[in-house]
Amino acid sequence: MITHPARLTARSAIPERFPLRIRVSRQDARLPGWVALVISFSLAALSDAAAQLAPPDFSALRPATAPTAANAPLSLKARAEMITIPAGAYTIGRNDAAADQRPAHSVRLDAFRIDRTEVTNAAFVEYLNLLGIRVKGPFAGGELTDGMGEDAGLLREQRWGFHNQYPIIALNDENARIGHDGTRFVPARGFEDHPVAETTWAGARAYCAWRGGRLPTEAEWEAAARGSDGRRYPWGEELPDATCAHVNRNPDATAPAGSLPAGASPFGVLDMAGSVAEWTSTLKRPYPYDVADGREAPGTPGERVTRGGDYQYDNDAEKLSASHRNGFSNEPSQGHRQIGIRCAADA
Repeated sequence: MITHPARLTARSAIPERFPLRIRVSRQDARLPGWVALVISFSLAALSDAAAQLAPPDFSALRPATAPTAANAPLSLKARAEMITIPAGAYTIGRNDAAADQRPAHSVRLDAFRIDRTEVTNAAFVEYLNLLGIRVKGPFAGGELTDGMGEDAGLLREQRWGFHNQYPIIALNDENARIGHDGTRFVPARGFEDHPVAETTWAGARAYCAWRGGRLPTEAEWEAAARGSDGRRYPWGEELPDATCAHVNRNPDATAPAGSLPAGASPFGVLDMAGSVAEWTSTLKRPYPYDVADGREAPGTPGERVTRGGDYQYDNDAEKLSASHRNGFSNEPSQGHRQIGIRCAADA
């Protein structure tokens, strides 16, 4: 039995930020203004505490069996289809956008590779099934309870209160699309090729490492989205529409990965606006971007930048721009229904 990562890394009691935010937002219209303001400040303070949970290295704590064509065909196919982004100088940020995107500046990058589409539920299931996690099924996505096996804590976030868990993925969240048939983890029917969500930052990082890659830095992500001409959106300067960005306000309505080819970036990378937002390796720090200033340290506590907007919350035109870097919710120790994964690798 392995030691739960929370016992190795927890620094404080941590609140679950995301469900609380939703609960408050549904009641704001009925609350006096000063009460809503107090709640907002309180949640912000709790979120700051949550961000101090040091990220575990699941690849060390729970090493997975290596992927092969027999046990992980979808993950290996995604790795083989990664798109190479050439070395060069790329414009990062914009001067006509929010303060956290300023100033626009040039970042020189080595060549790297990045996934053509977001990681799917079916691909992430391959990883889970090679981790040797001891859970008791069957259960549907969203229905994993704490008593369902020795390792259930690796797949659950504590709900509606304080916690110090840092799971791989939150399979107890109602929007999780991965369950268990009593023998193996399985994607929810009809969601096999939809982007996986509810992974924590460390869980996303561990998946990419298992597949032979890593999370992209936010500078790499933006370069892959904007191209060498520094365009506003992956497809160009035109405002987003339903042909190039999947957006709505329905938490149950994701779309198959790679289903909007009109939204491709200059390099042919898909789903970089709308669909789910995506974890990057980068700590949330001000610009200009400097790879050597500590913002890429993997073991440092703190919020990580998410990119790409998302289908449910960050879905207006400005938040779908390729330079947007202030996601609705990016607490790294929690799973989020609107955040997924795209892997990168050195070229």
